Amino acid sequence: MADTTLTDPLGRVVVLRERTWEAHIAKGHPEIGEFRDLVEQTIRAPAEIRLSRSDPDCRIFYAPGPRPTVKMMVVADVVVGVVKTAHWARKVSGGRVEWSK
Repeated sequence: MADTTLTDPLGRVVVLRERTWEAHIAKGHPEIGEFRDLVEQTIRAPAEIRLSRSDPDCRIFYAPGPRPTVKMMVVADVVVGVVKTAHWARKVSGGRVEWSK
């Protein structure tokens, strides 16, 4: 797959780079490997966006996961405009809510 350009609900453009997907997300979090569409959808239509506590340029996007006990969590640098990582989360973390459905 090629790089994918995504727009979040606040109009910010974020790119999911193929090399980030292959070399970091799918390799480092193999349980996510078959869920690229869900990662992309989490940026486009999240249930919630939170500020990162560790990086003021990053946001944490959450959406329902494939099972009721997990959520999809995607971290993106919204200043640079890139997805940094994605994985399952059992609970919501991060700073204050920036946006929610």
